[in-house]
Amino acid sequence: MSTASRHHKACVIGAGPCGLTAIRNLAEHGVEDVICHEALDAIGGLWAYSDDPERPSVYDSAHIISSRRLSAFRDFPMPADYPDYPSHSQIADYFRAYADRFGLHDRIRLRSSAETAEHRAGGGWTLTIRDENGTHEETADNLIVASGHHRIPFTPKLDGDFAGAQMHSAEYRSSRGFAGKRVLVVGAGNSACDIAAALSRVADHVSLSLRTPQYIVPKTILGRPVDVQYRKLQKLPRILRNAILRYGVRAYVGPYERYNLPQPHSDVLSTHPTLNSDILEQLTHGRVAVRRATQSASGHTVRFADGESAEFDTIIWATGYVTKFPFLNAPEFDWSESLRLPLYLKMMPVEMRDIFFIGLIQPLGCIWALADYQSELAAHAITGRWKRPADIARRLEAEHARDAARFRQTARHAVEVDYHDYLALMRQELNPVRKAA
Repeated sequence: MSTASRHHKACVIGAGPCGLTAIRNLAEHGVEDVICHEALDAIGGLWAYSDDPERPSVYDSAHIISSRRLSAFRDFPMPADYPDYPSHSQIADYFRAYADRFGLHDRIRLRSSAETAEHRAGGGWTLTIRDENGTHEETADNLIVASGHHRIPFTPKLDGDFAGAQMHSAEYRSSRGFAGKRVLVVGAGNSACDIAAALSRVADHVSLSLRTPQYIVPKTILGRPVDVQYRKLQKLPRILRNAILRYGVRAYVGPYERYNLPQPHSDVLSTHPTLNSDILEQLTHGRVAVRRATQSASGHTVRFADGESAEFDTIIWATGYVTKFPFLNAPEFDWSESLRLPLYLKMMPVEMRDIFFIGLIQPLGCIWALADYQSELAAHAITGRWKRPADIARRLEAEHARDAARFRQTARHAVEVDYHDYLALMRQELNPVRKAA
């Protein structure tokens, strides 16, 4: 390994949508010396589709779950001829166009991965970078982590010995090869429901296993994207918003018991609802069966928590990811089991001023649209135009208390935010800097 020979003001890890907007905002707001390392061979992160199951990627039928209008970067709208919910290929084209428009390519190193990032005692970072030429060291005053939190799959332990095939949804690419199979999809999030609905058209049987009740909401209500409809409620108190959503979903979808789904009793906004119209249709037509939580397996038989059992050829675990960054091997950055992130605004450690997490959020809306604002704030923090609050530790505790009251307390919901509430917080932080400019 060569000695350290390259130094940068800021190093961005990841050239997915959050990394792209980080590069753009840093450069635009005065952080000129920026380098970005992307382990894959293309920009766009998971949206750069590949049929290689070893390479992180969306599946071939993936569309965004936030609408076109509310998913665009602030000053770069998506093409007017895009549908309300563009496909993964359209989104990848959009990201390439964004990088072209703002000249981001020269700052990005493809096939270049951060193996380690070590914080130096006096501040700044030493990084071990592996690329096509081997391994070398780089240093940076500031580290921008924009590599996403959908990288390390979480697979629960299934008691017993299942004789069929098993895979995580991160490995799933298409319904090809599942014809005539009996498939169990474990989970009830967006990926689980997308995959179950797609497989129901080719597989001999598809079951969807739910551990806890889940709100499943159509992607359009009264002919308009559901997030656009939700935006109309923002002036109402949260308690009233919750009531309208709860009764509105029940009126539009009907009782979940009709789909053999358990009825959620929490507020719609206390968890991350699944936006999927297709799965409701497949449940209605009996093409997908609902099962309770998995309990054990023997051979091809899977037993469920309600005592029922069934035979399957394949289990697909759509059970989410752990919040951990392999290149940050210090224990203070392992949040795989944390119920709360020790990050102010979900992006800044209290005790460390030279690292920023961009896109480490799970909004009821689009991640990268909010990452645009996070990146601007990070740029102002690096240049000194934005000053950290003197009471940042107290503010972080207030964030934790607020989130505990709003969202279910699980590791999955540790990164949960409400799109519009979080956007208001970011604007509140940024407005004084913008006015002073």
